[in-house]
Amino acid sequence: MFNATAGVALPRLLDGVLAALRAAEAEVFQVPARSAREASDRVRELTRQDVCDAVIAAGGDGTFRAVASGAAGTTLPVGIIPLGTGNVLAHEIALRKRARTVADVLLSGHELGVRGGLVNGEPFFLMIGAGFDARVVSKLDYQTKRILGRAAYVYPVLKTLAEGPRTFDVEIDGRRFDASWTVLSFARRYASMFELVQDAGVGRDRLMAVVMEAGTRRATANHLVSLALGWLARPETRPAGVHVLPVNVARIGRLSTAQIEIDGDAGGVSPVEISASGPSVRILVPARYVADLTNRPANRLAYES
Repeated sequence: MFNATAGVALPRLLDGVLAALRAAEAEVFQVPARSAREASDRVRELTRQDVCDAVIAAGGDGTFRAVASGAAGTTLPVGIIPLGTGNVLAHEIALRKRARTVADVLLSGHELGVRGGLVNGEPFFLMIGAGFDARVVSKLDYQTKRILGRAAYVYPVLKTLAEGPRTFDVEIDGRRFDASWTVLSFARRYASMFELVQDAGVGRDRLMAVVMEAGTRRATANHLVSLALGWLARPETRPAGVHVLPVNVARIGRLSTAQIEIDGDAGGVSPVEISASGPSVRILVPARYVADLTNRPANRLAYES
């Protein structure tokens, strides 16, 4: 399954994976979709027809979300060919962008059950951002992104930083904050490169919130630097005004409007209600990721009670 309107950022990887699958005598057929809704609907139809052993999301995290939404609640596993810019999920499960490696995971990888969440009743499986990063995403030119990759984010980040923080209301399980940036994540990583929160991780089924109350440009810049250096994820180096806590139900922007992003794509504006109790999906991951997930202890000291 691929986004027919996005183009292919890594054609050699895609061609290499498909060639390796067919060399292993797998039958592969490609299904284009022009929107996330169409992709989800087509996957649901495939599950009803029972015509395939797995469905592969060829694209970025947004494509995975669309495909996983269609497969959620079924036994049909979802694999990925990471063709996007960030590919948070691929980095999270330590899937290297090598055709043979990707093909091996699709053919014989471990099936891992992953619980998602709901945002205004719609499934998501990685993360939701409100405020600063959603404002950055809203300024992003996707044609430039396809050409420059991560470098395309530099100008939107600097422009949003120059505009200054805009605060909005956040409620996490009844606890209220005035925030300028909030991220709710099932993933441990942010933007694929940075550790956001220690006690999350795809497959751990724990939604964590990082709430930043920065009221000045300087404080926002400090939080960005702390994220880049890994300080945000650790309580001993976390800046003042940053709160990390587990989430069951969150409500964002009911009193003050905030922009929203979901898995790196623009998600409109608030108000939004987010639940950690969404549908489950089975994903194909490297065996070593399952071993790491099993051996990784929970660190209750890394977040607030």
